Amino acid sequence: MLKYYIEFFGTFLLVTALGISGDPIAIGLLLAALIYIGADLSGGHFNPAVTLAAWAADEIPASGLTGTFTSQVLGALMASGFVWWLSGSTFVTQPNPSTSIAGFIAVEFVFSFLFILTFLSFVYPDRRRRNPLYGLMAGGMLGACYLFAEPYSGIGLNPALNIGFTSADTLNNGYSYYHLPIYILSPLVGGLAAAYAHVNISSRR
Repeated sequence: MLKYYIEFFGTFLLVTALGISGDPIAIGLLLAALIYIGADLSGGHFNPAVTLAAWAADEIPASGLTGTFTSQVLGALMASGFVWWLSGSTFVTQPNPSTSIAGFIAVEFVFSFLFILTFLSFVYPDRRRRNPLYGLMAGGMLGACYLFAEPYSGIGLNPALNIGFTSADTLNNGYSYYHLPIYILSPLVGGLAAAYAHVNISSRR
């Protein structure tokens, strides 16, 4: 059960920090620290798209997928409720009104792909030869992806995060759920594409 607790609390901390600060660099640094803490125990995913990609790349077994997904979503739900209680308002993430649906889908897909491919490349090679900067590389890439993606698609790239914030916003009579299908599906598909690229790159090394 330890890996599920780690995924729960790691996701809780990331979503809470994002809801409070909204700072992509801070979120990237926090993710880096959480990866160093949790990589050897749970994988340090804190994101269903990363977990799905790790499974598709044959880095983790299918047996723990349901528990991991549940832990991540519960962590995000608890965090979004905590942010609401703490600040008195819900944190809402949504695309820029000028961004088309196609652009919204593309941005969520492309930057999820870039982040997850970086994560897989640095976290999952032979653990005896792992680059000691693996956490900083993955966290730094997430921060960079948020910096580029946020002006177009808002804060996404993590289905659990968006499920949490959207649920709180809906309970607060908001309408951000209109965007939730894209926030869920585009990162998942981007993760599967990253897994395919990771497997092919690894086979040529």
